[in-house]
Amino acid sequence: MANNVFPENELRRIEKLKSYELMGLGKDPELDVFAQAACLITDCPAALIAMMEQETQRIQSCVGMELDTVERKNTVCQYTIMSKEVLVIEDTFEDPRSSSNPLIREGNIRFYAGVPLLDDDGDALGTICVIDFHPKKLSDKQKDSLEELGKAVTKILLGKKRKVQAGYFSEIFHLTNNIICVLDETRKVKEVNPAFSKVLGLSRSNSLGKSIFTLLGDTERELVSDLGRVEETKYGVQSTSRTKTENGQVVEIEWHFKYDPINHDILAFGRNVTKEREEKLKLENSERRFRSFFENAIGLMSMHDLDGNILSVNEKGR
Repeated sequence: MANNVFPENELRRIEKLKSYELMGLGKDPELDVFAQAACLITDCPAALIAMMEQETQRIQSCVGMELDTVERKNTVCQYTIMSKEVLVIEDTFEDPRSSSNPLIREGNIRFYAGVPLLDDDGDALGTICVIDFHPKKLSDKQKDSLEELGKAVTKILLGKKRKVQAGYFSEIFHLTNNIICVLDETRKVKEVNPAFSKVLGLSRSNSLGKSIFTLLGDTERELVSDLGRVEETKYGVQSTSRTKTENGQVVEIEWHFKYDPINHDILAFGRNVTKEREEKLKLENSERRFRSFFENAIGLMSMHDLDGNILSVNEKGR
């Protein structure tokens, strides 16, 4: 077994390992219980859980053997990640995928069964596998149980990453000055962050379960139309709302709505642009007044740059 074999999605698979932070990991004792369960399910003396990197299989749990890493070209698991199903080799000395493998020969490993650890997109991140020192078979029930065990391991591995990400999101959710809220498919509010309540003067308890249109007091066709097409767009939609708060202030919010196809929710991110709009309006009014004064002045007036070049003259100077 001189060369590695690679699935068609190898580049994406490696990128997934990086994004999930599953590269270069050492042993994880929390996974040992799953390796032991694999041994019990299949009646095998040894099992391992490993991530398949570009050139190396990196072991995260190992029962019945002492391994940390294996060159990918010397693994049987490289064939397991080529498919989405359990791979069973009843006699490794007779199968071309394993018969010339030096580790198989030296270790007198005669049986192999492995399951790919698949993420939500079906990309194999690694494997959970069992070995035995004599040829054998697995029943359909044993194969099914091994596959279910693989799914559980994947959830544990990805759950750790998602837990960290959720922690980051929670901090942003509560600390940001920008509005964040979650809507269901009927446009009713499922969750809001503190900024939502602060900017719009609406308490969380009085916001949950209410239509976003009712809360914003905005039934303009543009906003309704924008939210009506959010499920159809990949990058989300932009919109603006103007809401009159209880103290009589009109708050203008720039929104970005993004559909989450997994949870069927709509993520809404809002930025309070009220002061920006007011400052812009003041500037426009100031410029308008100056232009009126400039054009209607009794005497000649001109504008020039720092080098003395005339940029404009009023009516009296023309």
